[in-house]
Amino acid sequence: MYDRKLKTFICVADRGSLSKAAEDLYVTPASIMKQMNSLEYQLGMKLLIRTNQGVELTEAGKYIYHAAKKIMAESEDIIFKAKAIAQQNMKTIRVGSSFLNPSKVLTDLWDRISPDSMEYRIKIVPYQDNHEQIMAVIASLGTSIDFLVGSFNSEQMLRAADYYILGYYHLCVAVPRNHRLAAKKKLTYGDLYGEHLIMVKKGDTMQLDDFRDKLKMTHPQIIQEDAHYFYDLETFNSCEATGSLLLTLDAWVDIHPSLITLPVDWDFKISYGLLFSRSISKNAADFLEIIRESVNKI
Repeated sequence: MYDRKLKTFICVADRGSLSKAAEDLYVTPASIMKQMNSLEYQLGMKLLIRTNQGVELTEAGKYIYHAAKKIMAESEDIIFKAKAIAQQNMKTIRVGSSFLNPSKVLTDLWDRISPDSMEYRIKIVPYQDNHEQIMAVIASLGTSIDFLVGSFNSEQMLRAADYYILGYYHLCVAVPRNHRLAAKKKLTYGDLYGEHLIMVKKGDTMQLDDFRDKLKMTHPQIIQEDAHYFYDLETFNSCEATGSLLLTLDAWVDIHPSLITLPVDWDFKISYGLLFSRSISKNAADFLEIIRESVNKI
């Protein structure tokens, strides 16, 4: 909107010194002098008088100084109002974000595939994903939240919303830092014999129910214990407090500082993706379609 050298000129005039202006603008005094020489040449007039005490403005420089400040203020106001208008025309996509299911998975993906970063605005909506409230959060899809991101494979959840799979997480085991297995790089089935392995309660997630049944049939020496149908932070706290092991995901490696997440010598995965209302809005549906097309090309 205006020549950037005017901003430098105003700083020089305000500070009364090329070197002090350079400090404020994080450039060298030589760079400041070069800009001022260029500005004077461009305008065809002397603006500054160099003295032993610093710089002073010529009469022409004083006029330019006051006029430039007005131009800059008006330019910034124009840009501010233009941005407000542009944001009104942007399509806002509300993405839920919690401790266990952060929005970063989707925002990182969108940064990679977005065909037009100015068309959509992603608004992050924080929510609590403890097991008492998570179904109420899912019920809010389409009203206060457009998408949740995470491993939503519960039959209760899938009856209430639609789900688009983005990929798969590996099943791992989290162990307390003082546990005998904590020093291992990778666990075997035998390492888990005699241990209490906490996992999602049976009856709501088919993928995990199949895993539990196979594990019980082939390795009955592993003692299975039920958590709730949905994990929350207290599930991880309980594991650390009791010294039990926890069936977890590689995506949750940093969830609890006192637990170490280790891979296991098995090949079990569980899907993760986007959960959204069956009565999805047009803006959200268009956003999802861009993701579908981009993911299919990867």
